[in-house]
Amino acid sequence: MYLTAATLLFIGGWFGHSLYEQQRDRAKSRRARLVGYFFTSPLLDVELPEGIVIGREPIPFKHKINAFVQKQLDTKQVSKLGVYYRDLHDGPWFGINAKEALYPASMMKVPIMIAWLKRAEHNPRELKHTYTYDGANDRTAVQLIKPENKLIPGRSYTVDELLVQMMTYSDNNAAFILHSKLETSELNAVIDGMDINNEPDIPDNLLSLHAYSGFFRILYNAAFLNREMSEKALGLLSLQDFPQGIVGGVPKGTPVASKFGEHVEGRNEEEKHLHEFGIVYHPKYPYILGIMTRGHDFNKQAEIIREISRMIYAAVDADISIEKNTMQGTP
Repeated sequence: MYLTAATLLFIGGWFGHSLYEQQRDRAKSRRARLVGYFFTSPLLDVELPEGIVIGREPIPFKHKINAFVQKQLDTKQVSKLGVYYRDLHDGPWFGINAKEALYPASMMKVPIMIAWLKRAEHNPRELKHTYTYDGANDRTAVQLIKPENKLIPGRSYTVDELLVQMMTYSDNNAAFILHSKLETSELNAVIDGMDINNEPDIPDNLLSLHAYSGFFRILYNAAFLNREMSEKALGLLSLQDFPQGIVGGVPKGTPVASKFGEHVEGRNEEEKHLHEFGIVYHPKYPYILGIMTRGHDFNKQAEIIREISRMIYAAVDADISIEKNTMQGTP
């Protein structure tokens, strides 16, 4: 609860973008630039309109994913389901219900990590600074998917160790310590730099899949953090221990850098949210995949996430095979 309250405070910082975002036409090409520079305008990210593919046909498998999503909704396996996909080679993307609002929950541990790594760019010794977990309030108690390993009360941990604990096991105690030691301005700089508030009409500190994708696009491009720290960030994300999700749908050994989030609502916690966002490092065409679910059964929702992950990986493989055969003249 304390983590949620603290997180909501800094999440509110990015809604200052709302006024200018309302004036933008999101169907046009989008460019995110790093703020705070006078003589230069560092380009963080460029996003073409949905479905645009330079030199190739539009993404051929969107209709298959869309049909699967619609079936899950029609049969009431889930009440809400959204998918965001982006090819990281030349940038084509598609969204299915990608503007649906979601509770980012533990996925907001990503900006906490980024803020610490930004600080470490200026002083790498910050990662060796130690903080003690006093154990007075176990904030993992509210987590439905609980950390396999927990911090030990009375023990001191380096920032590096806390980052690993927070990203590998989604540990709320590690996140609370790290968040409490950051300045509000440091977190605001991450949110502003990522320019992720591109859905200003979504209230209550919620995000959409499309908006959240900004974190992963800019980490992959090493555009906000330097290359060394971007590598470290994605390396930490690749440690996530959540085999029930995206990683469960790709061939064993395929690197996946991702973060899941879970949230419950209702008097009896009957309304469940389970989402995951990450980069799948396909050997030929790495891609971003984000999936949001809302329903009544975490196991069913995780199964849907795995199946969408499996379908997209298989479709990317098939698309590469078709392209290769076409180049070789195979009918």
